[in-house]
Amino acid sequence: MDATELNLLDKAVYKVTREIFKDENAKIRDLKAVRKCIKNHPGDRKLVLELVAELGAGSVHKSILRLLSSHVYESPWVAVKRFPDLCEPFVALREAEAPSEEDATTAEQATLGAIVQAHGDNNEESSDSTERTAVQDVIDGIIAKNDVSKSSVFLPFPAEHMLMEKLQKILELACFQFGLRAVPNVMQEQGWDCPESAELTKWVELFGRNGNIAVWQQLGMPSQRFLQSIAAIRHTAVHRVRTNSAGLEQFLTDAERLAELLGNDAFTQAISQLRLDFHATVTELIQNKQSTQQQLDKVREGIARQRAELDQKEQEILRDMASQNKKHCDLAAERLEKVIDRMGDLSFTSDDQGAALESADAIQGQQDTVGTN
Repeated sequence: MDATELNLLDKAVYKVTREIFKDENAKIRDLKAVRKCIKNHPGDRKLVLELVAELGAGSVHKSILRLLSSHVYESPWVAVKRFPDLCEPFVALREAEAPSEEDATTAEQATLGAIVQAHGDNNEESSDSTERTAVQDVIDGIIAKNDVSKSSVFLPFPAEHMLMEKLQKILELACFQFGLRAVPNVMQEQGWDCPESAELTKWVELFGRNGNIAVWQQLGMPSQRFLQSIAAIRHTAVHRVRTNSAGLEQFLTDAERLAELLGNDAFTQAISQLRLDFHATVTELIQNKQSTQQQLDKVREGIARQRAELDQKEQEILRDMASQNKKHCDLAAERLEKVIDRMGDLSFTSDDQGAALESADAIQGQQDTVGTN
């Protein structure tokens, strides 16, 4: 079995066993404990047993031990790298985000802090941790509101990254045009003379600090979550955070809302059309995925049924062979008994002893005579 086949096997095994080998069970490393853990699992073991019936207990157990040794069950970060299309995005994103946060720029953290401060959180002791987790919290909030197992998928990352980069550029251009109309003095002070001169998080910081901008007076100050979601669009694009389709659609919805707030009809319509096309594409992908899964389930059911029939047939053949073997043994014993019966009773009398002695003397006399001659 080559590396690709092994990875497909491990993927199938992980999918049905990740709820069994978690917490302390994720630290198991020996086969006996693996078997015991599966046997004693209080939840539904149907899928695991079907996989064992299909692939064989030996292959499944070896795969589980490989996954345990690789710490796939212990760390969602390891799991999302190994099987990105199977892992629950909420957990995967939280783990996947941790390495990139270490590389986040000081300016980006300051922007997040400004968003929080604009909404009344001035506690210095908690500000540092809030700054570090603000973007991740909003991403997690987006994902948590969706049923990720049925209503979301992961797109190929090149397409996802292209979408986020395009969305970031559209919003930065919309913000720049809005700034020229609403806050030209700020534009001049900051030296923002082109759309590329101010990244999206800078605009979010500006919107969070300046509640007296005319557009907010009419439509109301945007919520903290909304501003963080807009900042997270730039963060996701720049730091290449992998996001599921539910999170991407929420980003598109918030981006459309921002373009509407900024009074830019052209960008609002463009983002709206992009969101509709994205939704149609993802819906088709989810339907195809579900259809493929249903076909796979039917094939597995058929294989399991055939395997059960073959097992039953094997047992019947073994019972028939045992019966035939018993018959042959009985016939052999009967034949031997008849042979023994035909021999009759054998006895050794005193007359037989005398005759035997006389015969021996006669033979000895003949030998003596021959020796004399």
